[in-house]
Amino acid sequence: MIWIEVVDSAVKIGLGALIAGVITFLSSSTQHRNELKKAKVEREFEMLKEVAEKVEIFNHNALRYWSLSSDWRRKLLSDSSISPSNNLLDSQSNLFDGFSELTKAESLLLLFGYENAQIALREYGESVVSFKKRVSPIDMSFNDDNAASYRASMINKRTDLFSLLNDIYKTI
Repeated sequence: MIWIEVVDSAVKIGLGALIAGVITFLSSSTQHRNELKKAKVEREFEMLKEVAEKVEIFNHNALRYWSLSSDWRRKLLSDSSISPSNNLLDSQSNLFDGFSELTKAESLLLLFGYENAQIALREYGESVVSFKKRVSPIDMSFNDDNAASYRASMINKRTDLFSLLNDIYKTI
């Protein structure tokens, strides 16, 4: 009987160790998977935050340029010899520099696979370019209605972009 008791004890200990090992392995695998998912969510959240910050800086520059250039064009109606102010020229330079940040934001969206948001960002940038092309040549007519229309277009494109970013945020 002693021999059977030894085998019985060995089987019980062996099975107990095997069960403990399998449970430890499964628990460790699950914890590792959860940590990877958590890190992915944190990276995507930081990316969205960075994109939003870059867009807002660009938006500030775009609306400042819109304001100064619209005022300049309004003044041109009464005095066609008025040249652009230094503030307007600085604003135009800042706007130009801001496009590099917009391109970086676009790259981040593509890197993370958010093509719809990248397209919305591109459309927003193109609405600003369209305004600049329309307001810059003084031989083309430009009035307050044109200015308001372009501003509304830029704001709507920005709103569409942030709506997509919000949808992305909700899904990560």
